[in-house]
Amino acid sequence: MLSTFELKYNKSITFFVLLLFTIYIGSVGLLCFYPFTAGLNRQTNNWETFRLIGKAPVITTPFIELNDFSFYLNILMTMPFGMFMITLFKKYTNFFSLAVISLAVGSFIESIQFLLDNLNLMTRFVDINDVIANAVGVLLGYFLALGGFQLLQKVRLLHQNQVES
Repeated sequence: MLSTFELKYNKSITFFVLLLFTIYIGSVGLLCFYPFTAGLNRQTNNWETFRLIGKAPVITTPFIELNDFSFYLNILMTMPFGMFMITLFKKYTNFFSLAVISLAVGSFIESIQFLLDNLNLMTRFVDINDVIANAVGVLLGYFLALGGFQLLQKVRLLHQNQVES
């Protein structure tokens, strides 16, 4: 996508974006996979429904966390992923592929948490709501970046027309 702007320092900008993406992935990895112990007492837990699958506490009821701030933090956490997708790929992604990638991001995170929980390396909730929030975040980030790029292209064309006139 960056190549469409024909920038003077395109390779340096692409390298910088890849470096930022690497830092972002590392930060998300720390947030999602830091060994944290969840409070598993059903009487004191805010979530009404979780069950243990193996050693992993799993929340399978979708949309029960819409009034929980962490749901929206998960959206915010994955928005940059969608923005990086539009920045690093050379062309637009069709909606079906984008939806699959969005669901895959959240599913990957929760699957790794499930595996680490069952290996006794951490105790985190494995949550369908996190998969939903992560998918929404990737989609929002992608469409925000797409709109930003389209706006920049229109401004660039307007500027070129004014210079030529």
